[in-house]
Amino acid sequence: MAVQTPEQLFMHELGDIYSAERMILQMLPVMAQESNDQQVSQAFQTHEQQTRQQVQNLEQCFQILGQNPPQVICYAVAGIKQEHDTFLKDSPSQNVLTMFDLEGADKVEHYEIVSYKALIEQASLLGKTQCIPLLQQNLQQEEWMANTVERIEHQLAPQMTQRGVQGWQTTPGQGVQGMQGQPGH
Repeated sequence: MAVQTPEQLFMHELGDIYSAERMILQMLPVMAQESNDQQVSQAFQTHEQQTRQQVQNLEQCFQILGQNPPQVICYAVAGIKQEHDTFLKDSPSQNVLTMFDLEGADKVEHYEIVSYKALIEQASLLGKTQCIPLLQQNLQQEEWMANTVERIEHQLAPQMTQRGVQGWQTTPGQGVQGMQGQPGH
């Protein structure tokens, strides 16, 4: 798809966030399953339901515009998914994986927030006012999730760091090394 006009850019960006939401929809149940913390799992499950609605909102936006979603890949979210999949090969402990997933979710949420803010601005400038409430609903859900993830991170980080410190030792010249019998192994 050639992107030469503001309208084409709007469609491209709408396709990008549509791609992102669909990838995230696949990632959230995996992350909920990986977590060893009920609060984290519940947040991911709740956001999975919100993301389903967000995909529907975007599809409704495309219908309003009389367009099919463009075949765009969101490389930002694809990169975070690839980072996650690669990290799993390092056999992280449950606590470390939970924190990693929270950090990944935080990255994704901020990407989505910026994307939705830009789309709302573009929709306003281009007169695509029927899409604005749908995009605003998605933005509000992303802001809620970002706040939830950050709150949980601040709550869990000290606990998980303390759990981790009990199972780690520092070896001179080699940095931190895991010990046998670490909780979660």
